[in-house]
Amino acid sequence: MFATRGAKILDGTPNYVVIEKIGQVSSVKHFEGILGEVKEYVKEKGIRSVSIVLNEKEVLQTELTGVLEAFGYRMQEIQHLYERNLSSLNMNKQIESIEIKSLEQTKADVFKKVWMEARSGSLNAHNPHSALSIEKEFEGMKSELGPNYIKSCLTAFYGKVPIGVTMPHIEPGTIHEGRLFYFGILPAYRNSGWGEVLHKRSLQMLKNIGATHYIGATGHKNIPMQRIFQVNGCQLFERKYTYRLKD
Repeated sequence: MFATRGAKILDGTPNYVVIEKIGQVSSVKHFEGILGEVKEYVKEKGIRSVSIVLNEKEVLQTELTGVLEAFGYRMQEIQHLYERNLSSLNMNKQIESIEIKSLEQTKADVFKKVWMEARSGSLNAHNPHSALSIEKEFEGMKSELGPNYIKSCLTAFYGKVPIGVTMPHIEPGTIHEGRLFYFGILPAYRNSGWGEVLHKRSLQMLKNIGATHYIGATGHKNIPMQRIFQVNGCQLFERKYTYRLKD
């Protein structure tokens, strides 16, 4: 696919590709060339979901958004990005009440079932992966995260009952940037404080694997997740706009 200075691509081929940063684009013609290369790659690989993310400055360049629309992309979501320095993060007893099991400790089918249930009723309905089945998203995640995915797929239990999933990892291509590939609470346990608890536990796990800072994102309509970020000391620092290629 294309290569520009500063570009960042999340490659879950053949299930999805997300161009998280388009990098340095010198002109409209250059951008048209990029989209042409993406189109060819998508056709060649049979990719099912393609998204391009622009920052606020790029969105104001109407010639870029016009080119995107001409190539069949439509704006799907405005993401709010939050960050937190993890150096001052501390554990508490409530966090310790949750038991975390990786794929090394439980079956993949259990994890995928809880993940699927956690997506139910999500306010991030237009995220780049939402149109994919759990099986396809699982395969895409494995491709994106590499062999260590098995340590990132975690099911959270309170007692013997699953309450959600979290997927902490060091962002590929970085050394200390912590991310959650996915984070979700089962519908029955939402709006009861468990989201804040599991999220803080996830931040602690990121710190334990060497992350010095955390970056999280959620849709602009997902007010409950934004509140979780805020309760756990995360600060809003950017908004990004996701354009998805029409099916």
